[in-house]
Amino acid sequence: MQAHGLTFSVPGTPAAAAAARRRVVSDLRGWSVQFDAQSLDNVELVTSELITNAVQHAGGGAVAVSVRLNGAALLIEVSDSSTELPSACLADMDDEGGRGLFLVAALSVDHGAERTPTGKRCWAEIAVSWASRTTAPAGGGTAAHLAGARVPLRCV
Repeated sequence: MQAHGLTFSVPGTPAAAAAARRRVVSDLRGWSVQFDAQSLDNVELVTSELITNAVQHAGGGAVAVSVRLNGAALLIEVSDSSTELPSACLADMDDEGGRGLFLVAALSVDHGAERTPTGKRCWAEIAVSWASRTTAPAGGGTAAHLAGARVPLRCV
């Protein structure tokens, strides 16, 4: 099996968050596996939410992004320098934000966050499908299994 993975860092700015989201989707399109359109849309939205949260809550430091494929699961990890773990809250109808973690929960098969020695890592595991002409890559287990034990994001 050909390994599929991507790791890079970006400055903790809104413009960098948008560029990082585009880079992830662009790189996925370049892999030897053809993801279906819905999978790419889900990956783009979840990546955007995780990176945007890191940029908004990490005080402007660098944000690290990692994406790994294993079987039918894509693991997206975003690390930043803040040790504060995210928690979802109910947004009012007219609030511009506050729904990101709910979107992550709705579009992922598993998600969570944990503190690291340098801050925190938030992650989401996305089930992916392939375009009709492509077969799934070989590999066992799930991306979350490969990443180790995780703490789910709290929805309050």
